[in-house]
Amino acid sequence: MEESGSPRFRKLHFPVGLWINSPRKHFAKLGARWPSAASVKSTTSSDAASLPEAPSSVPSSLSHSTGSLAPPSPSPSPAFLRPRPANQQSRAKRLSHLFLRGRSNSDRDRAIGEHEREIWAHSATPSSHHYLPPASSNAPGLVKIYGDALSSGANYRSLLANMYSTSRQLIQQVITRYTERERENESEDTALQKYSPEDFLLCDVIGKPIQQPDGAIKWQTECRRSVASWECPLQLVDMWRPKDGFERRFEIQRLDEYEREEKEKERERERDGESYQGVRWRRSRMSSGGGPEEERGHRGRNTELRRSISDMNLSLRRRQGNVSNDPRRSGNAPNGQDRKNIVSMIATEGGEVTGSRSGGGETDRRTRQAEEEKDTCDLEVMSQSLILPPTDRPYFLLLQGYDQSKDFVLYIMAGHTHVFGRKPTFQEREMDRERERKGKRPLKVDTYLSAPDLLVRHLLIRRDTAVPEQPRGQALARPFRGGPVTLNGAPLYREAVLKPGDLLGLGSHFLFLYRDPRVTPAPPLALPPPWQGDMSTSYSPGGMTDRQEMLRLYLGSTESLLRFQAKHADALLQEIILKNSNPDSGGGALAPAYLLSLMIDYASKHLDPALLPQLLLKAANQIKGIVWDKIKEFGDKHPTQNSAEADVELPPPSMQKLSSDLRPLMFWMSNATELLNFFQVKVEAMEKEWEFEAPGDPVLSADMDTCSEALAQLDDVIMHTFQQCVYHLTKTLYSLLPALLDTNPFSSEEKKKGKAGAKDRDGNEGQGDEEEDVSTLPPTVAGLVDVYRCSLQLSREACLSPPLTSQTFGYLFFFTNTSLLNTLLERDSLFSWSRAVQIRTNLDLVLDWLQGAGLGDIASEFLKKLSVTVNFLCIPKTRLIQSSWSSLQEEHPLLNPSQLQHLLTHYKLGPTRAPPSSWAPPLGTELGGDIFESFLDHPPLILPNETPRLDLNQPIPSPELMKEVTRLRTFLWGLDHDELPANQRTRL
Repeated sequence: MEESGSPRFRKLHFPVGLWINSPRKHFAKLGARWPSAASVKSTTSSDAASLPEAPSSVPSSLSHSTGSLAPPSPSPSPAFLRPRPANQQSRAKRLSHLFLRGRSNSDRDRAIGEHEREIWAHSATPSSHHYLPPASSNAPGLVKIYGDALSSGANYRSLLANMYSTSRQLIQQVITRYTERERENESEDTALQKYSPEDFLLCDVIGKPIQQPDGAIKWQTECRRSVASWECPLQLVDMWRPKDGFERRFEIQRLDEYEREEKEKERERERDGESYQGVRWRRSRMSSGGGPEEERGHRGRNTELRRSISDMNLSLRRRQGNVSNDPRRSGNAPNGQDRKNIVSMIATEGGEVTGSRSGGGETDRRTRQAEEEKDTCDLEVMSQSLILPPTDRPYFLLLQGYDQSKDFVLYIMAGHTHVFGRKPTFQEREMDRERERKGKRPLKVDTYLSAPDLLVRHLLIRRDTAVPEQPRGQALARPFRGGPVTLNGAPLYREAVLKPGDLLGLGSHFLFLYRDPRVTPAPPLALPPPWQGDMSTSYSPGGMTDRQEMLRLYLGSTESLLRFQAKHADALLQEIILKNSNPDSGGGALAPAYLLSLMIDYASKHLDPALLPQLLLKAANQIKGIVWDKIKEFGDKHPTQNSAEADVELPPPSMQKLSSDLRPLMFWMSNATELLNFFQVKVEAMEKEWEFEAPGDPVLSADMDTCSEALAQLDDVIMHTFQQCVYHLTKTLYSLLPALLDTNPFSSEEKKKGKAGAKDRDGNEGQGDEEEDVSTLPPTVAGLVDVYRCSLQLSREACLSPPLTSQTFGYLFFFTNTSLLNTLLERDSLFSWSRAVQIRTNLDLVLDWLQGAGLGDIASEFLKKLSVTVNFLCIPKTRLIQSSWSSLQEEHPLLNPSQLQHLLTHYKLGPTRAPPSSWAPPLGTELGGDIFESFLDHPPLILPNETPRLDLNQPIPSPELMKEVTRLRTFLWGLDHDELPANQRTRL
């Protein structure tokens, strides 16, 4: 047998140059009339017995083996090639020349030997072959050789050839033409690369041109085979024609690339199980060659033949058949005894051995022959099914499959990662190639399964070095997105631990038992098939009682868990949002965020991954809709003054009323912040789960877009609520800040007003905290501090996150600094030591209160420039007169030259005193800057990106939340309860 293999004998299609070398066995019973080329089907060692018996006048030696013509696997299917029709008179002549009547195997092999190509190419005149053209056709014709093996981007090369031009000669012509063209294009100094015809081969390709959507024509290959170097392509064209709808062309390819592609295809077919019958047929052909190795012609050279279990069993049975109990049969049986008459040695059900029997009618004989043939096939199958599982690596034992002819019993996990899937379609292969070109190589499938409901990549198993954090013997099973997988009967949506003895279900057909012989396996789990895993198995009174007790335990559990089915997700979302949309709903400040986090957490761990992005987006949209309504209600209560009402000044609202109206906005700003942090964690975990998915999967890209939109909606909620809160708080501050510059804290009148105001506040509010005590402050200063106090109280009641609280007060202090500094610079009447001391005292009272409330650091940072300016004005007059421009600028670097010049120019030294010359700025000092601060330089809002404060690994944190979680659990139980039949319902 050639190393390149032999084509399967499906039809008698013999190319030019075919040589025959066959044992007697396979055609010992050919009929009197040779069957037509279209009627003979695939024949194996077990099929010969089914051929009709023939008289001895028919030649008994024939082979399906081809020499150099045999194409490397895969061979072109006969469905695409058909012989050229011939008249009836040339039939006998064709057969006589093909089969070389009267010559034995060994004689013919020796005659052919090393000169077979020369004999078949030149021994017969053209007229002796029906498929050759007449002598007049010996004139050269054109043949197109396609391919870019020699020149990148080339389409085809037209060559002159005749009927006797071999493929080697055509390859040499292509090389010569290419070399000549390169010599013309290259300079004399450039060394031309030398090519050898042995490095290339010619391929006979069957396919058809396909028109692309853009109008281009693309060749689609159906099958191909390599053309031997001594074959004549034009003779092949004349003898073999493609099936209707297909075309043929010849392609030149590099030998190493062709062999590598064929090896890859062979490995794929071995994994798919498609090459099983081919391997079995080839082994049968090798074992039936007859004669020593050196007497089998060139087929035996450089080929090691190994007999399979099936062949050895058949040889044993032949010997046992020859020594049957019947002496007449054993004595008369020829050496080439037909397999149909071999005595069956298979034990029957009763423990007896079936032997040869004489006598009986023709019907009994045929019945016995049919039974013996069946037993023979059974023996072959059983002998090839004698397998032992591996002892050094895990494997999967098939419990249920889809196609018995393609499924194997064991699937061995050879590497540390193993991917189950199905064969990709043409479009899917093109998508994978496109990803590889972009540098995103998808995972390679190790085991192809035949079920149609599987994905191209369906399940990934990792073990040992691929998962170093797992103990030896434990693996991780991860289904690919959209692939239905069950583990021990329960749906598997995410990566889980796979232990020996676990049952894996893939799709609706395949069921595997995972085994690892390196460790002591756990006993197999007695579970129903995966498709029955959701069915209840016990409705007895005892089972009903157990379910009632489990339900009561679940409803009263403090575990942070909220179970629900995917079909009830929308109803649960509506129940959470509607019943917890206000700060006074009773669940606590973070009730919506906590309950929605419970829902999202359960969906991310136990439900279909496709549900999570949709839940995130729906929750964000619900929250945004509620917040927009709250902002509209707040705007109706606190209208913004427009240009038409500019003449009528609206009185500022009381801080108590403003604080009450701002509570819903601060409430939702706090909850949206917590949900944003929690959603970001879940999205990052979801992206990590996609690390083994096919890169660029449109489904995963759509899910990521959905998650990004959900996060953007929460961003909008936080920004709009923050904007509304700080706008109305600064609006109230704006009306109170000027009094800080005009009030004299040392006057007795202001102290009396302060004591009266303190009594009123103590009687009305009863504030007891030291940090919130404003009784000692002057009334104007106390009003300003009251804004900060209410803002701090709002943020604490709403449990606003510390980063967002800091940013809220940072904006308030920025506004206070900018507004007071601009007012101070604008009113030069305040540029005196006495007025500056009053302003400094009022400012210190405010800063002291903020320091006691825990806001001192933020206030000091944002009120720094106002403090520096007031400190400059508080410098004693005598010291200020003695200071120079450079020393003042060095001591007050926060003041720009324009501001420093403005303060010195308008400082009140006295009615007749002029500014000293030392205050004059040096020549070249830039004094064109603006003296006022801009409100546009406010700090930007930075959305928090921190670890969620809601820890779902801890028990439910408060009785209020426990009450709300119990209510939701009862609500979900009611939804499930209503869908069950009356005899299956569980009562509380």
